[in-house]
Amino acid sequence: MLRFSHHGQTFVQAQADTDVTVRGEGQLANWLPLGEKSKRYRQAMHCLLRREKNSMPKAKPFWKGEWRLHSPEVTTGRKHGVTVHYKAFTLITQTGRTQVGPWRINARKPHSQWRVTFQPEILSKVLATAHWKQVKVQLDGLEASDVDAKAAYLGKDTWAWTKPSGVRVDVFPPWHAAFALDNRGGSTLSTLGIVLWWFCGSAALALAVLRSAPRSPSAPEPPGRFRPWPPWRAPDVSEGSKAGLTRTALWWAGLSAALGLALALLTPGARAPSLWPTLAGIAAGMVLILAAHPWFPDRSTATAKSPTRELSRRGRALIRNVSLTSLGLTVLGLVAVLTPGAMGLSEELAPPDAYTVTLMLLQLVMVWLWLIAMAAWAWRFVRDGGLARASWTVAWDTATIRFIAASVAVLAVVAVVMLYAYRWSVELNWRRTNWLMEHNVSYERAHDQNLHKTLAGFGSIGLSWAYTHTWVLTTIALVALLNSRANAARSEPNTEQVSLGPSRNDMRLTSVVFALVVVTRAQLFAGSSLLLTVWLLLNIAALYTVRAAGRRWSVLHQAGGDFLTQTLGTAQGRRDMLDKAHQYRNLHQRLRLVDQGHTEQDTTREALEDRLRRLRRWRPPGYDRAFLPDQVSVVDVALSWGPHDKWWDNALHGARIAFLFGIPSSAIILWANYFKNPKQLLLTSASATGLPDIAAWFVTWQITWAGAGLVLGALWRVLPGHRGPMRALSLTIAYAIPIGVGALVNRITDTELGNAVLSISLMLIVLTLTSLWMDMATFSGERQLWPTRLSLLLSIYQVRTLSVHATFLIAQFAAAAAIWNNLAGPPLKP
Repeated sequence: MLRFSHHGQTFVQAQADTDVTVRGEGQLANWLPLGEKSKRYRQAMHCLLRREKNSMPKAKPFWKGEWRLHSPEVTTGRKHGVTVHYKAFTLITQTGRTQVGPWRINARKPHSQWRVTFQPEILSKVLATAHWKQVKVQLDGLEASDVDAKAAYLGKDTWAWTKPSGVRVDVFPPWHAAFALDNRGGSTLSTLGIVLWWFCGSAALALAVLRSAPRSPSAPEPPGRFRPWPPWRAPDVSEGSKAGLTRTALWWAGLSAALGLALALLTPGARAPSLWPTLAGIAAGMVLILAAHPWFPDRSTATAKSPTRELSRRGRALIRNVSLTSLGLTVLGLVAVLTPGAMGLSEELAPPDAYTVTLMLLQLVMVWLWLIAMAAWAWRFVRDGGLARASWTVAWDTATIRFIAASVAVLAVVAVVMLYAYRWSVELNWRRTNWLMEHNVSYERAHDQNLHKTLAGFGSIGLSWAYTHTWVLTTIALVALLNSRANAARSEPNTEQVSLGPSRNDMRLTSVVFALVVVTRAQLFAGSSLLLTVWLLLNIAALYTVRAAGRRWSVLHQAGGDFLTQTLGTAQGRRDMLDKAHQYRNLHQRLRLVDQGHTEQDTTREALEDRLRRLRRWRPPGYDRAFLPDQVSVVDVALSWGPHDKWWDNALHGARIAFLFGIPSSAIILWANYFKNPKQLLLTSASATGLPDIAAWFVTWQITWAGAGLVLGALWRVLPGHRGPMRALSLTIAYAIPIGVGALVNRITDTELGNAVLSISLMLIVLTLTSLWMDMATFSGERQLWPTRLSLLLSIYQVRTLSVHATFLIAQFAAAAAIWNNLAGPPLKP
């Protein structure tokens, strides 16, 4: 039986279930019940399911599209003989012929009809002459244009044949699957969509940087003076300032767009075993490293006195041990790849000839240089933006060579691990596609030919994998610019020190961080990347919409923004606010005790209410409003202000907390995306970048949670809600709006939803926990008065409101668990 499934998926999946019964007491019936390690079992199964015994493996596998979760199941019976249950599936991800079990599917063109034929002879001559009781095809909603006249319709899109000669079904693929096939691989639409996404990301970075760039009052340089390109000059004194960081970010925006275009155009042709694309990639990696020039000292901290001016013995020993360990692991990895026999591995894993070895080593150097370039640009942004501690910067400037040696050694290990993972996937795919052919005399020669051909693709695959993660560098650049602007505002005496949130320029940078980091984990629209540009703009618009609504309904806006900036603009004013909030909570607790009949001497309800009213009255000079609105208390003001004086400090605080709370959520999404479905785990393990993708996916989601916490802290004062969980809900709405639109489009087009619903639920949980922790950090000065953090939280939320928040949080966990059991896990991704 052949079953099709396509609902909620980008590609059509076909699953073939074949039951073969061998009667009598011949060799097949006697050998099939033996164990899978038995040579006779393999010979019998090969004779039954893999053509004639002397068929020769090919460098281009015949069964490339067929996947099996396990070996065929063999059952024995006294009356019915030996029955073999053979189960396989395939994903139709490209045009042409695909074989799965005894079926052949010919996807001629993406938008034309497909022909499905039953050909048992493609399995073996034994099955070609066998007696078939019944053959079925279940279309699962696919529109059949023509069916063999001998077929009988059984209902529910199922056709059956009792005589399998001439079994044929012509079907029209669903339009979304045809559209995905048309956009698959190196097609024009696919290349255009990828290039547009890279260009839009670079354009968003460039526009955000240019609009927020400082206007330099310095006079223009005299004409005719040549300013050398940044790679070959040491940075000047202003290199760590906003102007220098802006220039660096713009250089990266231009380089990333140019490299994206070059990779999109050259990568499809770079998989041929050619030396020149590899040399070009090595040259590009060296240019990127020179452009970053992380080895130049930071002059703003080079003369600073610090206890880490000279590295301690422990620091030098750590760098030496890391370098030696990484070098040893690199050597062992290369020995395992090049001469596996020396490591106790099978000699079959060795490359076939010297040319393949040379090309593989050059491609390894190319990927290694690109990883170094990414690390160099990351450190450049971190250092120039002031994200690194001064002690780290001084330590780097003091022992630059040692740190560089340790870094490149660690990245060499990463590159070798990527090569070994790629080599492992090549071997897995070879064994899968040439299953049961190990005993053939031509097996080794075909194996070497396939290895020679596929190893030449490591460079282009590794290069594309590295570049697809350069969005992390764009994120670091944006955060570094925000941090640099915040540090510059502190150092300028005439700049307003207190604000309710990011300024207009800082909001542009924050919105791009939100669009590129927080909401980019959704699936493609209808399997295409053409609409990702609209997706980027939709993310920015969603954040601005929530911010506009929040500024009107936020607590601080209702209390009066000017009033609060005047009152809380000094350290004394903020201390007075926290003292009043502490008194307000104590008076409410005493008022509750009075209501319960616990009276105190010389204390009446009227006196307590009068003191609560007086806490609402603040009288800054020259301000007409001397009291808070009825719906706002001084505790609400304190919680809405956040744990820090500056909005950027709140942002960094939220990012750190969300990163820690996001670790379990990242593990959950990793499990749902890769490990929950056995078929997906099989596809991932056989993917060229499967193992690096798993590690990168976890890191990606950790950055996502940190970015969400950063945006939550940055907009903390302008989001609606009297307590932190309501602010978390507001930002989750901004997160869910574009994902909801994308899910609606994918639902209309009948493609996958992915982990969209699960990610929204987990985002709400992470942000809620982050907001609770930030509320506790606001009153961290009272931590010594309470035995536990929970008791402090009980005091802040005054028990009653905490029960509401606890119920809200428990409901979130329950919703996430329900989604986990029913909706988690995307469809199969080829």
